[in-house]
Amino acid sequence: MTRLAEQKQAVSLALENQDQRISAIETSQKHVEEQLQQVKDQVKEIVREELLELSGGERCLTAVPPAFPDRHSSAVAKPHPYNGKTSWDIYYMRFENIARMNNWSNEEKACVLISMLRDSAAAILEKSLLIRST
Repeated sequence: MTRLAEQKQAVSLALENQDQRISAIETSQKHVEEQLQQVKDQVKEIVREELLELSGGERCLTAVPPAFPDRHSSAVAKPHPYNGKTSWDIYYMRFENIARMNNWSNEEKACVLISMLRDSAAAILEKSLLIRST
């Protein structure tokens, strides 16, 4: 085999190897995107279920009932807003701990949680409420 033919074969093998690597990366990326979508769907479902459970199926989005402000102004700890960019599980665990420290009822937790949703997290809530109302 001539030197040129050997080089062609080596380049051809290298290209084939690169094609296999690219294909594996694309497959991996698709898998990660699918997992991300599943997590997003799970978060949507968790938020939807929690809101339904905590609010007793009624909407408390328009205003916090008058009995709440006095208790919340002296809250032991206050939750940070949630924008959907960090882990929902970690945020919710912290939120539940804060709710426990403040001795909030389920209705109070629902209203405070709703008021803490921002950006994409608030958009998910809005979409789920639109779906629920149709």
